[in-house]
Amino acid sequence: MKPVATGFQDIRTGDVHDYDNIIQYFNFRQADQKLPHRPHSITFVTTGIIPYDGGQTTMLHLGTELSKHGFDVYYLSYVRQTREEMETNAAFNYSGYKGTCLDASALEHHQSDIWIATMWESVYVLKDRPGYKMYFVQDYEPYFYAYGDRHYLAKKTYELGLHMVSLGPWCAEMIQKNCRVRSPLDVVNFPVDSDQYTYRPRNFMDYHTKKEFTIAAYTKWNSPRRAPISLQIVLKNWTRIAREQGYKLNIVYFGTDRSARFLSGTNLGKLTKKEMEALYLRSDFGIAPSMTNFSLVPYEMMDAGLPVIDFYEGTGRSFIAEDCALYCHLDALSISRTFLDAVRDPVRIRNSVHNARRHLTSVTWKKTISDFMEIVASLQTPANV
Repeated sequence: MKPVATGFQDIRTGDVHDYDNIIQYFNFRQADQKLPHRPHSITFVTTGIIPYDGGQTTMLHLGTELSKHGFDVYYLSYVRQTREEMETNAAFNYSGYKGTCLDASALEHHQSDIWIATMWESVYVLKDRPGYKMYFVQDYEPYFYAYGDRHYLAKKTYELGLHMVSLGPWCAEMIQKNCRVRSPLDVVNFPVDSDQYTYRPRNFMDYHTKKEFTIAAYTKWNSPRRAPISLQIVLKNWTRIAREQGYKLNIVYFGTDRSARFLSGTNLGKLTKKEMEALYLRSDFGIAPSMTNFSLVPYEMMDAGLPVIDFYEGTGRSFIAEDCALYCHLDALSISRTFLDAVRDPVRIRNSVHNARRHLTSVTWKKTISDFMEIVASLQTPANV
């Protein structure tokens, strides 16, 4: 008897050959930390430079600030990408960035006083190199994978002796909760580029009589931490409920390739900063779920004065006070109730925007780089100076 072929497949658990170019670096030895002199060079080890990537934009901004403080800063790719492509994408992500891009050919000969891992794979790549090894933790990456070997490989990197620096408190809390920490674990401020978007005051009292609302919804289909499936289901059902209550919702998605077919609404695709600004200014509410570490997008919406709806199931409350957004559960009935309560009491919306903009003044890049420089200064013991 022969089985019948189907279009279904087992859940993909990964292929060891995905890591052919770096598999030689994988081991679980503890990092040997040495800082023989006052550090001058800092190298971020990264997966090339990818456009529209918030994490790499943050890396480039941090590297630029470190360069301004006198360090020789490098961005070294361990995947195949030309230096020219890296430079083009770096300039797209963060115009005016400072530092030198190095392609994978530099892996064998490049030297650095301080190495900084930017995701779990890069920990293995740099762990055994001479110098002082740090880990810029922008998310709790075991959650990127189903529970299994890649979940384990990612989790293990927090236990290998690198000096970890968590972007915001949530990652540090997850590491302390789930891992056996054997090395320093510091936290720096999760920053925003304040005033990068045009702030337009809105008359929120008009929301009380409006019957049509535009919702700017950010998600990424290839990123479960941005809840692309749940968000579409919730917003589709909310649109139906709102219609029954006499409201029309125009759902406008962005952050995903234009080719993706959403359950409802309009998909604008991946947007430039100028295009996002235009969307924020013509929208009435913004939504950008973060199921793991926070996203820059809600901060950007707040910077433009756009009221933000966020979810209790996400991590937003680890980064912003509850009175900075309109919180609800990630289901259609809850978001519908929150929306109705808000438009019937526009003062609540106005206050959330006011509180959010005030919060942005406390989470600047100036504070983040100050936090990071204090950590670097703490490495320079008398023996190392």
